[in-house]
Amino acid sequence: MQANIRHQVSPFLVFFIVYNSQVGVGILGFQRTIAVKAGYDAWIGVLAAGCIVQVFIWIMYKLLGKTDGDIVDVHSTIFGNVLGKFFSLIIMIYYWLASVSVLVGYIKIIKVWMFPTLPSWILSTLILLLVYYSVSGGFRTVVGISFTSFIFPQIMLIILYIFPLKTAHFSNLLPIMNHSFIELLDSIKSSMYTLAGTEALLMYYPFIRDAKSSQKFAHLGVLFTSLLYTISAIVSFTFYSENQLSENIWPELSLTKIIRLSYLERFEYLYISMYLIIVIALIALLLWCSTRGLKRIFNKKQKYFLLVLSILSVILSQLINDQIKEILDKYVTQLNLWIFYGYIPILLLIFTVLKRGNQNG
Repeated sequence: MQANIRHQVSPFLVFFIVYNSQVGVGILGFQRTIAVKAGYDAWIGVLAAGCIVQVFIWIMYKLLGKTDGDIVDVHSTIFGNVLGKFFSLIIMIYYWLASVSVLVGYIKIIKVWMFPTLPSWILSTLILLLVYYSVSGGFRTVVGISFTSFIFPQIMLIILYIFPLKTAHFSNLLPIMNHSFIELLDSIKSSMYTLAGTEALLMYYPFIRDAKSSQKFAHLGVLFTSLLYTISAIVSFTFYSENQLSENIWPELSLTKIIRLSYLERFEYLYISMYLIIVIALIALLLWCSTRGLKRIFNKKQKYFLLVLSILSVILSQLINDQIKEILDKYVTQLNLWIFYGYIPILLLIFTVLKRGNQNG
C-alpha cells in the first residue's frame, strides 16, 4: 500500500535514512567486540559484512517491489490476514526492542562519562519526549532529523579520526590474514549486527517517492557506513594495543581524551552531547517503524502505540541493569540475524514461487 504523495520523501534521502539506521551507539564500542573474534584482522570482517548487507538491500528491494508495499503487505499476501499479522507483529516487537537497546546503551554512556548520579528515568524521559515529538510529526520529520544526524556529527568524526593518526602504529595490522577462516566468520557475524538497521526499509519503503529508483542511494548509504566502520576499526587498531583494546568498553569514545584544543579541554563532553542527535534520529526511526506497523496490524491510531511504547521504554530503561542489557543485546542480535538475514530471503523465495505458480495457473 503506497503512502500519500504528501507524506513521501525524495529517493536520494534514502542515503541519509540508511546512514541513520546503521550508525548508532554501536560504533563507539564495536572495535573491542570484533577484535576478540579475529584480532586486528577484524577490519576485513567489517568490509565483508558490508558486502553481505549490500546483498540484503537488493533482496529487500526485490521483495518489496513485488507488492509495492511494506512487510505487512508482504505477509498478508503470502500468509493471509491473521497469520500474516502475527509474523508482522514479531518484526514490530523487534524494532521496539532495538530502540530500547539503543536508548539504554546511550544512557549508560552519559552516566559513566558525564552524569553518574543522574537517574535513568530522567534521561530516558527527556530523550523520548524529543523522539515522541519527532515521530508525531510524521515520516518526513523523522527523515529530516536523519539528515541532520548526518551533517553535524560528521564534523566531529573527522576531527576524532585525524588526531590519533599522529601516533598511529600501522604495523599493528600486520601480518594481514593471520587468523583462521572461522575466526573471520565470527568477526563478520559481530560486524553484521553492528551494521544492522537497514531492515527499517521494510516499513518505510511505501513512503519513498518512486521507490525503485532509490535503490542506488540505499546501496551508496551502506557503502558509506561500511567504509566509516572500517576506518573507525583501523584507527582504533593502530592506536591501541590488543591488551588496551580488550579492556576498553568504548574505544572510539576513549579516543576523545587525546584531543586538546586551546578553547576546549573536555572534547568528550561535546562529542557525547552531539551524539544525542544521532541517537534521537535512530530511536525515532525505529519507533516510527514499530508504531506504523502496529497501526496497520491493529487498525488503531499510531499515536496511541507511540505513547504506550514510549512509556514502556522509560520504565525498562530504569529497570534494565548491565546483566539484563547483555541479555537484551544478545536476543536483539539473534532476532536480527535470523529474521532479516535468514527469514527475509526465504520469504522472497516463497513469494517468487507462489507468484510464478499463480501465473502458470
